[in-house]
Amino acid sequence: MSSPVASAGPPTAVPPAKDRRLRRWAIPILILLLAEILVGNQLAVVGSPYPTSYLAAHIAVAALLVVVTGVALAISVRLPSWPARLLATVTFLGALGATAGGTLFLYAGGAQSDLDIMEGLGVIALLTDILLIVWGAVTLPSSTARPVR
Repeated sequence: MSSPVASAGPPTAVPPAKDRRLRRWAIPILILLLAEILVGNQLAVVGSPYPTSYLAAHIAVAALLVVVTGVALAISVRLPSWPARLLATVTFLGALGATAGGTLFLYAGGAQSDLDIMEGLGVIALLTDILLIVWGAVTLPSSTARPVR
């Protein structure tokens, strides 16, 4: 007796894989940006001379923010989605520029223009990070599709 051979039906389509790493990095960036805003507002309320603890926290969060947005930018460079790369780049440049503006504000006499640069670029980083959370899950082409946790 011969055993029945399973017929090979039509090939089943494999859904395209999503790479969610960028979205996962955008969430801590959002948390850091909100922490930076809260500490910065507290510094504005207290005024000059700034308490060392608040100022140190503000600087530490800014440095960590630049590092984390840099990691997100490095991840985005390897992805096939130009909108994700653009958003990650603008988020990184916004965080870096806001940090530079804050450094100028602190060491160049507290000019209003430096404060405006810091706040404006921080808002740009915040808005582009929110878009990165929304659009950060990138569909991979079928040739490179692999399950990404």
